[in-house]
Amino acid sequence: MGAVIPTKGAIIPAAVGVDIGCGMNAVRLSLTAGQLPDHLRPLRTAIEAAVPVGFAMHSNGPGVPNSTVRALSGGLDRIVQKHPAILRMQKNVERTWAQQLGTLGGGNHFIELCLDENQDVWVMLHSGSRGIGNIIGRYFIELARKDMGRHLANLPDRDLAYLQEGAEHFDDYVTAVQWAQDYAMTNRREMMRLILDALARQLPPFTLTHEAVNCLAGETMVMTRSGNRAIFELCGGEHELLTSGGKWIKAPVKSFNKQPLFAITLSRSGVLKTIYATAGHGWITRNQIGTQTHKTTIELCAKDRLQSSFPLRADAMIVDRDSVARGFVYGDGSIQGRWAVANFCGRKDEAMLPFFADKESPRHYAHTKRILHLPTEWKTELPSLDSTPNTLYSWLAGYFAADGDVDRTGRPTLASAKRSNLEYVRQLCTIIGIGTFGIRTRMRKGFGEVETPLYLLGLMRGDLCPGFFLIENHCLRFIDGRDAAERRGWNVVRVEPTDRVDEVFCAVVEGTHSFTLEDNILTSNCHHNYVAVERHFGEDLFITRKGAIRAGVGDLGIIPGSMGAKSYIVRGKGEPDSFCSCSHGAGRRMSRGQAKKKFDQQDLIAQTAGVECRKDDGVLDEIPGAYKPIDEVMANQADLVEVAHTLKQVVCVKG
Repeated sequence: MGAVIPTKGAIIPAAVGVDIGCGMNAVRLSLTAGQLPDHLRPLRTAIEAAVPVGFAMHSNGPGVPNSTVRALSGGLDRIVQKHPAILRMQKNVERTWAQQLGTLGGGNHFIELCLDENQDVWVMLHSGSRGIGNIIGRYFIELARKDMGRHLANLPDRDLAYLQEGAEHFDDYVTAVQWAQDYAMTNRREMMRLILDALARQLPPFTLTHEAVNCLAGETMVMTRSGNRAIFELCGGEHELLTSGGKWIKAPVKSFNKQPLFAITLSRSGVLKTIYATAGHGWITRNQIGTQTHKTTIELCAKDRLQSSFPLRADAMIVDRDSVARGFVYGDGSIQGRWAVANFCGRKDEAMLPFFADKESPRHYAHTKRILHLPTEWKTELPSLDSTPNTLYSWLAGYFAADGDVDRTGRPTLASAKRSNLEYVRQLCTIIGIGTFGIRTRMRKGFGEVETPLYLLGLMRGDLCPGFFLIENHCLRFIDGRDAAERRGWNVVRVEPTDRVDEVFCAVVEGTHSFTLEDNILTSNCHHNYVAVERHFGEDLFITRKGAIRAGVGDLGIIPGSMGAKSYIVRGKGEPDSFCSCSHGAGRRMSRGQAKKKFDQQDLIAQTAGVECRKDDGVLDEIPGAYKPIDEVMANQADLVEVAHTLKQVVCVKG
């Protein structure tokens, strides 16, 4: 039925195989069985006309966005630049891969119209990375054998030839596999679009009640190494994103076309915010004892707490004098002529004088002391975010001494009349590993009668130490409040459908399958891998799933039967001994040749009774009798998954 192979520091290309990224996609329609026509042949004919099968392909290329084709083309160009033999393995491969986007292929690939236990209509499909994935797979399988050289003879089977981490071609193979998996997912998404368009011309009006792809609205802010940015701005490129464990990882961000959106209202420390996401987008919730559960948008409940993620702190930092002085001048300084001036007023500010010991002596002006002739940019410019973590940390300490305060409960807050200053501080804190709360606004009256806004930014005290606070009173209050509670996670208030149908976006983060939104909200990405870096039994391993899918706690998956049997939408139980995996389908119990010898066309007609599908000798090797009984398969993995929906096909299009 498949294999789950954990390897340490190496990947076996033959275990991944040649249909890299082979997977499934399913959507539920807002139609029931009673709304289907009495005769289903026109539906099958419409699907077969829209989606080429077997070796057929689109003559003019599919209708995916140009940005998607460009992104895929750029990734493939980088691969074949180092491995030009890939291009020589298939005639016109440069043109063929694009024309095969949105095609089914052959073998056990299929498109089905199904009914679930409630008689709701589903569309389900199964396909992979087509010809280009096959070429990449075969190329690197042979390359692994060559790389092992004489060591190949020491293996029980030459197909166990592996590429070792750190070796010449290891990174190239990982890049190529990720590209092929990305291509396969794009291919399934394009097929689903073509199928739904074809069905829309044959069926009553419908909407999707279960999303094919799980993504976020374009305005959603994402944490990147260079600060928070709207996810639509990141589309088409690779960016350093914050993933689980507080680590930065480089990942692409992609568009997933227009989809209906739900509004998720969240609350933290009395502050509300709303995120717009598709119904099936993944979220990680955490209970009071720290157990994590994966939920989709429509499964979130009021009071669910979303998992947070904060950058790892940089190594132990100390304050350096010049950076502290510069931060203090930015907050409490002024400009006089061509120079910046540091202003010291009262006992609090005088505590900062030692950081200016190598500058001019302070001059006295009534109740104020001033140090003149400081660099103008200390007051007019913010430090580059490319500066060393220690420089940024020291600047922030000086700025906090000028414009910060610690309340009686030990909570530190920065204040500024310019919101942009605090937005910069949030970016700085992200880089050096200090958590922040959202920017709040408070109206105040200055010397006049008109109220003006004052912006406030809370720093996470759990990421700070007493040495950060350069004003004695700040430090004492921080120490006295060391037991103060700090809410880092956001709670769900409500989830509601909206009228919005907009272009949506998601990151494709390999290994951890998660990235972080603004305000440190950890969210799942929408990609499934055959090769992933995962942590099991205390070790980071490469997990190769061939004929198997990930079944972590709450993970949604699809387990199909044969073309005459049931299929299942399942939710993973996270069984550790299976490396959080389950089967990908029923699995064959006889080869294609054996099936053709054992069965004839009359057997095929009998075993597919009630299903609108091909019943000729051309698909005899896919007869249900050639596969294991799906009910038995499901019973044998009851400890791995639970069934969410049971599907029975009424239309089947075979490759």
